[in-house]
Amino acid sequence: MQLPGAGSAALSAAVAAGEPDAVVAAFAAHSAELLRAGDLALLRDAARVVSPDGGALPPEVAWRLGYALHQRGRFDEALDCYARADRDPDRTALADLAQLHAAEASTRWARGDAAASRVSADLALESATASGDDSALGSAWVAQALVSALEGDRHANRHAYDKALQAAVRADDVLTQVRVHNNLGSLENEEGRYASALVHLDEAVALWLHDVPSAVRALTCINRAESLLGLGRVEEALAELEQARDLTRDELSPLLGYAVLGSGDANAARGNASQAAAAYREAIGFAERTGDAQVLVPALAGLARATVGEDLEEAKGVIKRALDQPAALGQVTALLAAGWVALMSGQPERAGEHARQASREAGRRHDARGLAEALELQSMLAPMPHRLDLVDEAATLWTETGHVIGLATNGVLRGRATGDHVAEQSARRRLRALGVRDGATRIAGALQAIGSTEPAGVTICALGSFAVHRSGEPVPASEWQSRKSRDALKILVGRRGRPISRDALCEHLWPETANTGNRLSVVLSTLRAVLDPDKRLPSDHYLAADRQSVRLDVGAVEIDAVTFQDTARAALRAIRTGERAGGGQGAVEELERAAAMYTGHFLEDDPYADWSVEAREELLALALDVRRQLAAELASRGEHQRAVPWLVGLVADDPYDEPAHHALVRSLHLTRRHGEARRCYRTYVTRMEEIDAAPAELAELLDDRSA
Repeated sequence: MQLPGAGSAALSAAVAAGEPDAVVAAFAAHSAELLRAGDLALLRDAARVVSPDGGALPPEVAWRLGYALHQRGRFDEALDCYARADRDPDRTALADLAQLHAAEASTRWARGDAAASRVSADLALESATASGDDSALGSAWVAQALVSALEGDRHANRHAYDKALQAAVRADDVLTQVRVHNNLGSLENEEGRYASALVHLDEAVALWLHDVPSAVRALTCINRAESLLGLGRVEEALAELEQARDLTRDELSPLLGYAVLGSGDANAARGNASQAAAAYREAIGFAERTGDAQVLVPALAGLARATVGEDLEEAKGVIKRALDQPAALGQVTALLAAGWVALMSGQPERAGEHARQASREAGRRHDARGLAEALELQSMLAPMPHRLDLVDEAATLWTETGHVIGLATNGVLRGRATGDHVAEQSARRRLRALGVRDGATRIAGALQAIGSTEPAGVTICALGSFAVHRSGEPVPASEWQSRKSRDALKILVGRRGRPISRDALCEHLWPETANTGNRLSVVLSTLRAVLDPDKRLPSDHYLAADRQSVRLDVGAVEIDAVTFQDTARAALRAIRTGERAGGGQGAVEELERAAAMYTGHFLEDDPYADWSVEAREELLALALDVRRQLAAELASRGEHQRAVPWLVGLVADDPYDEPAHHALVRSLHLTRRHGEARRCYRTYVTRMEEIDAAPAELAELLDDRSA
C-alpha cells in the first residue's frame, strides 16, 4: 500500500534529479494521486525535464499537465500542451493516447467548439476500446457524454455516462466516478428532476472521503446549489455556492466562474436584482479571462434580465452579445432572456419569435423548466382563453419538475389572467414563504411582465441599487443633470422622513467648503424638477424645505426602505405583544411579508458613503431580527424544514451568530438531515474558534430536550 503523497514525492525526486525516464515512470505509477493533487508547478517542472527545448511531450505527461491546466481555466495553455504530445502509435500506449484525446475533447467542449470536441471524443473512444484499459474507457465515455450534451442528444448523453460509470467502477477510478455523478446530477437538473439530481450528488459527496480534488468537490457544490434552487431552497443554494467559492478561491479555476454564475441565478430567483447583476458581471469577467462560453452566455443572459428595469438599452446590448456567441446557438437561457427583454422593449413580435425558438430548443433538449418559461412568455402575447391554456400547460411542467418557485410564480400569472385577486395574493404569499423578495419585479420575467403593483406616483428603491420611478417608469440618467442632485435625494431617503439641517446637507454634498447655500438651492430645484417634471404639484409636495432644514415627505413618496421598516416593526411588535392576527399562521405570513421587502442592503451603490452607513446598519439589523423571529416562530410550531432556509441565511449574513448556528444544527437534525447537521456543526466550531469562543458540544445541540 502506497503512502499518501508518495506520487508527488516520487515525481519531485525525479524532477530534482533531472531524469526524464524517472519522471515518466512516476507519472505511470502514481497517475491517480498526481491528478488528485494537481500541483501545477510540479507538473510544469516535470514537462520541462522531459522536454527542455519546449518540443514534443510524452503523452502520459501531456494529458496530465493539460488536465491540470484545464481545471484552472487555462484552456489555451491546455490545448497547446495537448498539441505538443507525441502521438506516434509506435511509441505511445493506447491508454495514454485515449486519455489525451479525452482531455482535449473536454477542453474543446468548455470552449463551445462542438465539431472539434466530437473529433477528439471519437478518437478517445477508439483508442480506449483498443487498449481495453477501464480507466481510459471511463474518460473516453465522459468525453462522449459531454459532446452529446453539446449536440443536444440526451439519449446518447445518458448512455455514455452509464458506460463511463461502469468502467470507472471496474477501474476503481474514484475521480472519474465523482465526475460522472456530478455530470449526471447536472443532467437531472437541466431536465428539472432536482430530487433525483441530489441522489447522484450525494453519491459524489460520499466519495469525497477519498482524496478528491477541490475543483471537483466545488463542482459538486455548484450542482447541489442548482438542485436546491430548483426545490425552492434558495438560502441553502447560496450556502453551497459560497463553499464552492471557498474551494476555488485561490485558483484560476473555471469553476469559480460557475459558482459566481450560480450566485447570480440564486439572487435573481430571490429577487435581489442588484446582487444578481453584480454576480453576473463578475462571472462574465471570469468567462472572458478563461474563454469559457458555457459561463459567458448564461451570465450575459442573466445580466440582461437583472438590469432591464434600470437600463433597458444596456440590457438590449448585453442580450445581443449573448445571442452572438457561438455557444448561444439554440441555447434556451439566451433565447428566453432575449424574449423577455424584447417584451419590455415594446417589441411583441420579436418576443414571440424568441419564445417559439426557446420552446423548440427546450423541447429538443428535454428542458422542462425552459419550456415552461417559454410557454409563459408566449402567454403574455396571447388572447384569452389561449393565454390561460398556455399558463396551465406551463403549470403542469413546473409541477412535474418540482420547481416550487416556478409553480408559485405561475400561480400569480393564473390569478392575474383570470382576475382572481385572492388566488394571486395567495401565490404571492407562497413566494414570500420561499424567501422570494419583492425585488423580483425588477428582473425581466413573468412577474415584471404582468405589471408592477407600485402606486402611480413617485417611488424610490433604496434597498439594493438606487432607482427612482415615476408612474412605474424609471427616471433616465439624463434627467438628473448632476450627481449632486442624486446624492441629495439619497441622503434624504436615508433620513426616512426626518429633517436634516441645510448646513449638514451641504457638508455631506460639499465637505469642508464654505458658502454653499446657493449651490444647495440649485440642487433642490433640480431635484424637484426630477420628481415633478411637469410642475403639476405644489413645490413642497415631495420636498419640504425651509431656511433651517430639508426633508422628504414619505407620505407623498413611496420609499421601499420606509415601507420595509414600518412593516417589519409592526410584525415584530405583534409577535412580541401577542397581537397575532390569524394566530400563528398570521404571524408567520406577516414576518414573511416583511422579509420579502428587504431586497438588498441600503444603497449598495454607495457602500462607503458616511451618510448611508447608519441607515444601512439599522435596516440590516431589522432584517436580521425579522428572519430570526421568523425562524423561531416556525421552529416553535415544529416546522423545522421551513425554518432551515432562514437559519442558513442568518448564518451567511452573520457567521458568528451562535444562537443561529445552534438552531440550524438542531433543525437539520430534527428533519433527519444528519450529514448536513454535522457539516454545519463543523462550520460552527470553526467560526467560534476564530473568535476564541468555546463551542457547545454536538450532543448538547442534538438533545431533543434542548429544542
